[in-house]
Amino acid sequence: MAALLLLESFIFLLDIDTGATISYAPFLSVPTALAAWWLGRWPALLFVLLSSIARVTDFNAMRPPHGSTLMLLYDLLQSAAFYGCVALLVLALRRQRDHLLHHARQIHATARQERHRRWLDSAIRRAVPTDVPAIIKLTSAAGEVGSFDKIVTDSVHQAALGATFQAGILNGTALRDLWTGGQSTVPIEFWVADVKGEVRSYMMILGVDQKQILPRELHAMVVDPRYRGQGLGNLMVDFFCTHYKQRTLIAACQPGSAMRHMLQKRGFLHLAQSDKGYELLRRPA
Repeated sequence: MAALLLLESFIFLLDIDTGATISYAPFLSVPTALAAWWLGRWPALLFVLLSSIARVTDFNAMRPPHGSTLMLLYDLLQSAAFYGCVALLVLALRRQRDHLLHHARQIHATARQERHRRWLDSAIRRAVPTDVPAIIKLTSAAGEVGSFDKIVTDSVHQAALGATFQAGILNGTALRDLWTGGQSTVPIEFWVADVKGEVRSYMMILGVDQKQILPRELHAMVVDPRYRGQGLGNLMVDFFCTHYKQRTLIAACQPGSAMRHMLQKRGFLHLAQSDKGYELLRRPA
Protein backbone atom coordinates (compact mmCIF):
# COMPACT_ATOMS: atom_id res chain seq x y z
CA MET A 1 0.00 0.00 0.00
CA ALA A 2 2.75 2.49 0.98
CA ALA A 3 4.63 1.91 -2.28
CA LEU A 4 1.47 2.52 -4.32
CA LEU A 5 0.75 5.72 -2.39
CA LEU A 6 4.28 6.91 -3.14
CA LEU A 7 3.79 6.10 -6.82
CA GLU A 8 0.48 7.96 -6.82
CA SER A 9 2.11 10.99 -5.18
CA PHE A 10 5.04 10.92 -7.61
CA ILE A 11 2.77 10.94 -10.67
CA PHE A 12 0.64 13.72 -9.18
CA LEU A 13 3.66 15.91 -8.37
CA LEU A 14 5.13 15.24 -11.81
CA ASP A 15 1.85 16.28 -13.38
CA ILE A 16 1.81 19.50 -11.33
CA ASP A 17 5.46 20.20 -12.10
CA THR A 18 5.12 19.91 -15.88
CA GLY A 19 2.26 22.36 -15.99
CA ALA A 20 -0.49 22.40 -18.61
CA THR A 21 1.79 21.40 -21.47
CA ILE A 22 1.93 17.67 -20.65
CA SER A 23 -0.69 15.72 -18.68
CA TYR A 24 0.36 12.68 -16.70
CA ALA A 25 -3.15 12.09 -15.38
CA PRO A 26 -3.68 8.92 -17.46
CA PHE A 27 -0.68 7.36 -15.67
CA LEU A 28 -2.60 7.61 -12.40
CA SER A 29 -4.41 4.52 -13.68
CA VAL A 30 -1.21 2.53 -12.99
CA PRO A 31 -1.33 2.63 -9.15
CA THR A 32 -5.11 2.22 -9.39
CA ALA A 33 -4.72 -0.93 -11.47
CA LEU A 34 -1.95 -2.29 -9.22
CA ALA A 35 -4.11 -1.68 -6.14
CA ALA A 36 -6.98 -3.57 -7.76
CA TRP A 37 -4.71 -6.48 -8.68
CA TRP A 38 -2.72 -6.83 -5.48
CA LEU A 39 -4.93 -5.38 -2.76
CA GLY A 40 -8.52 -6.00 -3.85
CA ARG A 41 -11.78 -4.09 -4.16
CA TRP A 42 -11.71 -1.56 -1.31
CA PRO A 43 -8.09 -0.38 -1.75
CA ALA A 44 -8.86 -0.09 -5.48
CA LEU A 45 -11.83 2.15 -4.65
CA LEU A 46 -9.55 4.33 -2.51
CA PHE A 47 -7.11 4.76 -5.41
CA VAL A 48 -9.98 5.53 -7.78
CA LEU A 49 -10.95 8.43 -5.49
CA LEU A 50 -7.34 9.58 -5.02
CA SER A 51 -6.63 9.49 -8.76
CA SER A 52 -9.85 11.34 -9.56
CA ILE A 53 -9.10 14.05 -7.00
CA ALA A 54 -5.50 14.32 -8.22
CA ARG A 55 -6.59 14.78 -11.82
CA VAL A 56 -9.22 17.42 -11.02
CA THR A 57 -6.79 19.25 -8.71
CA ASP A 58 -4.17 19.35 -11.45
CA PHE A 59 -6.78 20.61 -13.94
CA ASN A 60 -7.87 23.43 -11.62
CA ALA A 61 -4.27 24.40 -10.83
CA MET A 62 -2.99 24.55 -14.42
CA ARG A 63 -6.05 25.57 -16.40
CA PRO A 64 -8.93 27.99 -16.05
CA PRO A 65 -11.06 26.93 -13.08
CA HIS A 66 -14.43 25.29 -13.56
CA GLY A 67 -17.23 27.71 -14.18
CA SER A 68 -19.52 26.15 -11.58
CA THR A 69 -19.72 23.56 -8.86
CA LEU A 70 -21.77 21.44 -11.24
CA MET A 71 -18.94 21.38 -13.80
CA LEU A 72 -16.46 20.51 -11.05
CA LEU A 73 -18.65 17.64 -9.96
CA TYR A 74 -19.02 16.50 -13.57
CA ASP A 75 -15.24 16.48 -14.06
CA LEU A 76 -14.77 14.57 -10.81
CA LEU A 77 -17.36 11.97 -11.81
CA GLN A 78 -15.87 11.69 -15.28
CA SER A 79 -12.43 11.00 -13.78
CA ALA A 80 -13.90 8.50 -11.31
CA ALA A 81 -15.65 6.71 -14.19
CA PHE A 82 -12.38 6.36 -16.10
CA TYR A 83 -10.30 5.14 -13.16
CA GLY A 84 -13.21 3.04 -11.95
CA CYS A 85 -13.38 1.24 -15.30
CA VAL A 86 -9.66 0.54 -15.06
CA ALA A 87 -10.10 -0.90 -11.56
CA LEU A 88 -13.13 -2.99 -12.58
CA LEU A 89 -11.31 -4.40 -15.59
CA VAL A 90 -8.31 -5.38 -13.49
CA LEU A 91 -10.53 -6.88 -10.76
CA ALA A 92 -12.33 -8.93 -13.43
CA LEU A 93 -9.01 -10.14 -14.82
CA ARG A 94 -7.85 -11.02 -11.32
CA ARG A 95 -11.03 -13.02 -10.65
CA GLN A 96 -10.64 -14.82 -13.96
CA ARG A 97 -7.00 -15.58 -13.15
CA ASP A 98 -7.93 -16.89 -9.70
CA HIS A 99 -10.72 -19.00 -11.19
CA LEU A 100 -8.35 -20.53 -13.74
CA LEU A 101 -5.73 -21.21 -11.07
CA HIS A 102 -8.35 -22.83 -8.83
CA HIS A 103 -9.58 -24.96 -11.73
CA ALA A 104 -6.01 -25.93 -12.62
CA ARG A 105 -5.30 -26.93 -9.01
CA GLN A 106 -8.47 -29.05 -8.97
CA ILE A 107 -7.45 -30.78 -12.20
CA HIS A 108 -3.96 -31.36 -10.81
CA ALA A 109 -5.32 -32.76 -7.53
CA THR A 110 -7.80 -35.00 -9.37
CA ALA A 111 -5.08 -36.29 -11.68
CA ARG A 112 -2.79 -36.95 -8.72
CA GLN A 113 -5.56 -38.80 -6.88
CA GLU A 114 -6.35 -40.82 -9.99
CA ARG A 115 -2.69 -41.76 -10.45
CA HIS A 116 -2.52 -42.76 -6.80
CA ARG A 117 -5.73 -44.76 -7.15
CA ARG A 118 -4.49 -46.58 -10.25
CA TRP A 119 -1.21 -47.33 -8.53
CA LEU A 120 -3.04 -48.79 -5.54
CA ASP A 121 -5.52 -50.60 -7.78
CA SER A 122 -2.67 -52.36 -9.57
CA ALA A 123 -1.42 -53.50 -6.16
CA ILE A 124 -4.52 -55.62 -5.41
CA ARG A 125 -4.00 -59.31 -6.16
CA ARG A 126 -5.02 -62.76 -4.97
CA ALA A 127 -3.16 -63.85 -1.85
CA VAL A 128 -0.57 -66.62 -2.02
CA PRO A 129 0.63 -68.81 0.87
CA THR A 130 3.73 -66.65 1.47
CA ASP A 131 1.39 -63.73 2.30
CA VAL A 132 0.02 -65.51 5.39
CA PRO A 133 2.57 -64.13 7.91
CA ALA A 134 1.81 -60.58 6.78
CA ILE A 135 -1.94 -61.27 6.96
CA ILE A 136 -1.57 -62.61 10.50
CA LYS A 137 0.47 -59.55 11.47
CA LEU A 138 -2.23 -57.19 10.17
CA THR A 139 -4.90 -59.25 11.93
CA SER A 140 -3.01 -59.00 15.21
CA ALA A 141 -2.62 -55.22 14.80
CA ALA A 142 -6.38 -54.93 14.23
CA GLY A 143 -7.02 -56.98 17.37
CA GLU A 144 -4.82 -54.66 19.42
CA VAL A 145 -6.91 -51.60 18.48
CA GLY A 146 -10.22 -53.39 19.02
CA SER A 147 -11.25 -53.98 15.40
CA PHE A 148 -11.20 -57.75 16.01
CA ASP A 149 -11.57 -59.92 19.09
CA LYS A 150 -8.51 -59.69 21.33
CA ILE A 151 -7.99 -63.42 20.94
CA VAL A 152 -6.32 -62.84 17.55
CA THR A 153 -3.33 -61.33 19.37
CA ASP A 154 -2.64 -64.62 21.16
CA SER A 155 0.31 -66.51 19.61
CA VAL A 156 -1.38 -69.91 19.86
CA HIS A 157 -4.51 -68.60 18.16
CA GLN A 158 -2.37 -66.90 15.52
CA ALA A 159 -0.70 -70.20 14.68
CA ALA A 160 -4.11 -71.83 14.22
CA LEU A 161 -5.27 -68.89 12.09
CA GLY A 162 -2.12 -69.14 9.98
CA ALA A 163 -2.77 -72.80 9.25
CA THR A 164 -6.42 -72.10 8.45
CA PHE A 165 -5.59 -69.18 6.17
CA GLN A 166 -2.89 -71.13 4.35
CA ALA A 167 -5.27 -74.03 3.76
CA GLY A 168 -7.96 -71.64 2.59
CA ILE A 169 -5.63 -69.98 0.09
CA LEU A 170 -4.49 -73.35 -1.27
CA ASN A 171 -7.85 -75.16 -1.29
CA GLY A 172 -10.31 -72.29 -1.78
CA THR A 173 -12.57 -73.57 1.02
CA ALA A 174 -12.75 -73.19 4.79
CA LEU A 175 -14.92 -74.23 7.70
CA ARG A 176 -16.80 -71.26 9.10
CA ASP A 177 -19.34 -70.45 11.78
CA LEU A 178 -22.58 -69.44 10.10
CA TRP A 179 -24.43 -66.33 11.28
CA THR A 180 -27.57 -68.43 11.53
CA GLY A 181 -25.81 -71.01 13.71
CA GLY A 182 -23.80 -74.13 13.09
CA GLN A 183 -20.82 -74.58 10.81
CA SER A 184 -20.34 -75.20 7.12
CA THR A 185 -17.50 -75.58 4.62
CA VAL A 186 -17.71 -72.56 2.32
CA PRO A 187 -15.71 -70.95 -0.49
CA ILE A 188 -13.00 -68.58 0.74
CA GLU A 189 -10.82 -66.06 -1.05
CA PHE A 190 -8.09 -63.75 0.21
CA TRP A 191 -7.15 -60.55 -1.60
CA VAL A 192 -4.19 -58.40 -0.62
CA ALA A 193 -2.88 -54.96 -1.52
CA ASP A 194 0.82 -55.38 -2.26
CA VAL A 195 2.41 -51.93 -1.97
CA LYS A 196 6.14 -51.73 -2.67
CA GLY A 197 6.54 -55.43 -2.07
CA GLU A 198 4.73 -55.47 1.28
CA VAL A 199 1.17 -56.52 2.11
CA ARG A 200 -0.50 -53.34 3.40
CA SER A 201 -4.10 -54.54 3.41
CA TYR A 202 -6.10 -57.71 3.00
CA MET A 203 -9.70 -58.83 2.87
CA MET A 204 -11.25 -62.23 3.45
CA ILE A 205 -14.24 -63.13 1.29
CA LEU A 206 -16.47 -66.02 2.36
CA GLY A 207 -19.43 -67.82 0.93
CA VAL A 208 -22.50 -68.17 3.13
CA ASP A 209 -22.78 -71.94 2.63
CA GLN A 210 -21.41 -74.74 0.47
CA LYS A 211 -23.02 -73.52 -2.74
CA GLN A 212 -20.81 -71.53 -5.08
CA ILE A 213 -23.52 -69.30 -6.58
CA LEU A 214 -24.90 -67.69 -3.44
CA PRO A 215 -23.86 -64.33 -1.93
CA ARG A 216 -20.32 -63.42 -0.99
CA GLU A 217 -19.51 -61.91 2.37
CA LEU A 218 -16.75 -59.43 3.13
CA HIS A 219 -15.93 -61.16 6.38
CA ALA A 220 -12.83 -59.20 7.36
CA MET A 221 -10.71 -56.35 6.02
CA VAL A 222 -7.65 -54.73 7.55
CA VAL A 223 -5.52 -51.79 6.39
CA ASP A 224 -2.02 -51.21 7.72
CA PRO A 225 -2.30 -48.26 10.15
CA ARG A 226 0.53 -46.50 8.28
CA TYR A 227 -1.58 -46.52 5.10
CA ARG A 228 -4.88 -45.39 6.57
CA GLY A 229 -6.27 -42.16 5.19
CA GLN A 230 -4.73 -42.77 1.74
CA GLY A 231 -7.82 -44.32 0.14
CA LEU A 232 -6.66 -47.93 0.40
CA GLY A 233 -9.68 -49.03 2.46
CA ASN A 234 -12.10 -47.43 0.00
CA LEU A 235 -10.24 -49.03 -2.87
CA MET A 236 -10.49 -52.50 -1.32
CA VAL A 237 -14.23 -52.08 -0.74
CA ASP A 238 -14.68 -50.82 -4.31
CA PHE A 239 -12.79 -53.88 -5.56
CA PHE A 240 -15.08 -56.15 -3.54
CA CYS A 241 -18.19 -54.46 -4.95
CA THR A 242 -16.90 -54.57 -8.54
CA HIS A 243 -15.33 -58.03 -8.58
CA TYR A 244 -18.45 -59.67 -7.13
CA LYS A 245 -21.00 -57.32 -8.68
CA GLN A 246 -23.07 -60.17 -10.12
CA ARG A 247 -23.75 -61.55 -6.64
CA THR A 248 -25.67 -60.39 -3.62
CA LEU A 249 -23.07 -58.88 -1.30
CA ILE A 250 -22.95 -59.12 2.48
CA ALA A 251 -20.48 -57.48 4.83
CA ALA A 252 -19.81 -57.78 8.54
CA CYS A 253 -18.69 -54.70 10.44
CA GLN A 254 -18.87 -52.98 13.78
CA PRO A 255 -21.73 -50.50 14.26
CA GLY A 256 -20.61 -46.92 13.75
CA SER A 257 -17.25 -47.90 12.26
CA ALA A 258 -15.52 -46.35 9.24
CA MET A 259 -16.17 -49.64 7.43
CA ARG A 260 -19.90 -49.28 7.99
CA HIS A 261 -19.80 -45.73 6.61
CA MET A 262 -17.95 -46.89 3.48
CA LEU A 263 -20.42 -49.70 2.91
CA GLN A 264 -23.47 -47.49 3.48
CA LYS A 265 -22.18 -45.06 0.84
CA ARG A 266 -22.14 -47.97 -1.61
CA GLY A 267 -25.76 -48.99 -1.09
CA PHE A 268 -25.41 -51.56 1.71
CA LEU A 269 -28.38 -51.75 4.06
CA HIS A 270 -28.80 -53.18 7.54
CA LEU A 271 -29.57 -56.89 7.47
CA ALA A 272 -29.11 -58.23 10.99
CA GLN A 273 -27.18 -57.93 14.23
CA SER A 274 -25.04 -60.87 15.36
CA ASP A 275 -24.89 -62.11 18.92
CA LYS A 276 -21.20 -61.09 18.95
CA GLY A 277 -22.01 -57.43 18.39
CA TYR A 278 -21.26 -57.31 14.66
CA GLU A 279 -23.70 -55.77 12.21
CA LEU A 280 -24.51 -57.48 8.92
CA LEU A 281 -25.14 -55.30 5.89
CA ARG A 282 -26.47 -56.43 2.54
CA ARG A 283 -26.38 -54.99 -0.98
CA PRO A 284 -28.71 -56.63 -3.48
CA ALA A 285 -27.22 -57.82 -6.77
